[in-house]
Amino acid sequence: MKLHALTVTALALVTFASCTPTIPSGRRLDPTQVTALPRAWPTPAALAPTAAPRIQVLWMNETTIPTGSDWYGRIVASTNTASIEIRTESFSFVADRTTFGNFSFREHVLDMIEPYRSGYTLVVIARNAAGVEDRVTVPIAFK
Repeated sequence: MKLHALTVTALALVTFASCTPTIPSGRRLDPTQVTALPRAWPTPAALAPTAAPRIQVLWMNETTIPTGSDWYGRIVASTNTASIEIRTESFSFVADRTTFGNFSFREHVLDMIEPYRSGYTLVVIARNAAGVEDRVTVPIAFK
């Protein structure tokens, strides 16, 4: 399954970069905010299923990601979060839910041609079962 997701991601980078619409931004985070490990991971906030989901913590190992490396992260969100989508102007994937409110991702970044080694706006979208969203954005770059 991961291999398929990586193949789709690589194809999306090459094929669809010029035709993907601009992604609206949510709360914007500085890269240093997402690469610093929290002292203690918070407990996911218990919210009603109909309440808007909330991203509480976003952490990832890199915001300047070298090609050929592993890129991974963890997200703590409210317990009513059904899914976390991670996307840019050129790719999208869904984080794995480990328990209610806890999500993680790990991707191996394939080599890419020079024009795609650039900066992007990463959008992390938490959705509840009704599709209500909470968004966080952070600048990232592939080198």
